[in-house]
Amino acid sequence: MKLHIRHDTIYNYDSPTENSLQYLRLTPRNTSQQKVLSWKLTTPGTTSQMTDGFGNLVTVMVMDKAVTEITLTAEGVVDLSGKSLTRDDSPFPPQVFLRHTALTEADSAIKAFASQFSANKRSLIRMMNRILEHIHFTPGVTSVTHTAAEAFAQKAGVCQDHTHVFISCCRHIGVPVRYVSGYIHTFSEDHLATHAWAEAWLGHNWHTFDVVNLLNVAESHIKLATGLDYGDAAPVRGVRSGGGTEQLQTRAWVTLASDGQ
Repeated sequence: MKLHIRHDTIYNYDSPTENSLQYLRLTPRNTSQQKVLSWKLTTPGTTSQMTDGFGNLVTVMVMDKAVTEITLTAEGVVDLSGKSLTRDDSPFPPQVFLRHTALTEADSAIKAFASQFSANKRSLIRMMNRILEHIHFTPGVTSVTHTAAEAFAQKAGVCQDHTHVFISCCRHIGVPVRYVSGYIHTFSEDHLATHAWAEAWLGHNWHTFDVVNLLNVAESHIKLATGLDYGDAAPVRGVRSGGGTEQLQTRAWVTLASDGQ
């Protein structure tokens, strides 16, 4: 299945920035599950390329002039193979993904919940279903700084929160698991095209767990980046000086690609 993706990220500032540095994980890599047929990342600053410790492709953008708006656009076509995840493709052994972070630390409530489940795929699918029953998909009630414990307590959040809770539970019961950022093609108007899900290490393979869509096969997913949590795999992260108050708009479209694209 060939998918066309366009992703716009727009920052507006109430006063000019002095300078800024952005780390952009907005370029998918070729894997057994996806082949990048075309991809273009348009930015207003000077850029360089690197690969981070998790194997993600990173564009480093530097803005050394005063601006009140920054627009980033990623666009391209990716062909999905429909194949299952392969064996380990990480620079690290899977056991690294047992480490909790500030965003995924399990509190007593999550530990009690997670302890009902076992470290096998059938049980993790049940856990995924229970998490979605417990945490209602509710855009706007959380931010990127909300932890798994906070989302679990308020019983509301978005895909990032569902993924952090799933990760927190898996690590508590001894299952290595990583955070994945990317895009999804869906006909549901309730869900954004930008997306987050988890991959858990069971036996000798990674396995997909998309809590919001209750999927354990990434057949409509385009992977951008992986990491221990959102912070490692965020599509856009950076620092700046000046600028005052910041407003962020992000829009993404994932559609079936035509033959001409």
